[in-house]
Amino acid sequence: MAKIPSTSELIEMLRNGTQHLVNIARGLQFPYDPGIEDLRKRHTMYVRNLVMAYVSKFAELSTAVLRAIDEHQYLLYALCGRALIETTAVLRYYVIEEYQPLFRDVDRANIDMQRLLEIDERHLNGRHFDWQAFLFQNYSKLRDNAAARLTSKKGKRPPPPPGPRQHRVGDCIKAWARDETGIQIVYDLFCDLVHPNVGSSFLVASTKDFIFYFSPFVGNPVGEQIVEQSFPMLLSVTQRPFGEYLGLLMQTGWPDDSLQQASHEMRPN
Repeated sequence: MAKIPSTSELIEMLRNGTQHLVNIARGLQFPYDPGIEDLRKRHTMYVRNLVMAYVSKFAELSTAVLRAIDEHQYLLYALCGRALIETTAVLRYYVIEEYQPLFRDVDRANIDMQRLLEIDERHLNGRHFDWQAFLFQNYSKLRDNAAARLTSKKGKRPPPPPGPRQHRVGDCIKAWARDETGIQIVYDLFCDLVHPNVGSSFLVASTKDFIFYFSPFVGNPVGEQIVEQSFPMLLSVTQRPFGEYLGLLMQTGWPDDSLQQASHEMRPN
C-alpha cells in the first residue's frame, strides 16, 4: 500500500513544482502579435502566449500559497487556493469543451481556422470588465456602465464591454464537475473559506482552554487544521490536472522545437 504523503511532504512537493514553473516561465519569451497573416502561425502564437500567461499566473499563485502557509496567513492561503482552482477550471474548459471538439475526427489540414482563432481570442482576451475605459481612465463610462447594470430590467441588459466575452468560472466548474464530482466539493469549500461568512472567519479564529475566539492572536489557530485537511484536496484538483491540460493546449498548435520542449517539461511525472 502506497504511503500517503504528509502535509510537510506535500508542501515541499509544491515548492519544488513551483520553482520548476518559475524556471519555465523565465524561458518562455514569445511576443504577442495577433497580426500574423499565416493562420496556423497565428494560432501557435496564441498558444504560446496562453502558455506563458497560465504558467506565470500559476507560479505566482502557488508561491503565494506557500508564503501564506509559512507565515500562517490562512485567509490569503484560501484566496490564492481558490484562484488556482479557477485557473485550472478555465484552462480545462477551453481544452476539453472548445479545442478538442474542433480537432476531433478532423485532419489538421481541414481545421476550421476562423473558429479556432475565435476561440484563441476569447481564451486570451476574454473579459467581463471594460478594460478600455479603465486603461484610458474613462471613469465616467465605468460609472455609466455600473448604473446601467443596476437599473436594467430582466431581459434588457446593457451592452457588454468591447471585446470577446469570457466564459464564467462557475460554468467552467460545473462542466468539470460533470466528469469529476470531487472538484465541486473542493471548490465549494474554498469559496466558503473566502466569502465574508463563518468559513473565512474560521481562518482568523483560534482556541484556548476549549474556548473559541474569532482572533488569530489568542490561542491555537483554527486555520492550521483547515490547511491540514484542505491542502491535499487543493493539490489533487490543481497540480497534476494543470500540467495535463496545459500539455493538451500545447498540442493544438503547430509547434517548433521550443514549444515541444516546453510541452515535454510540463508533463506530469
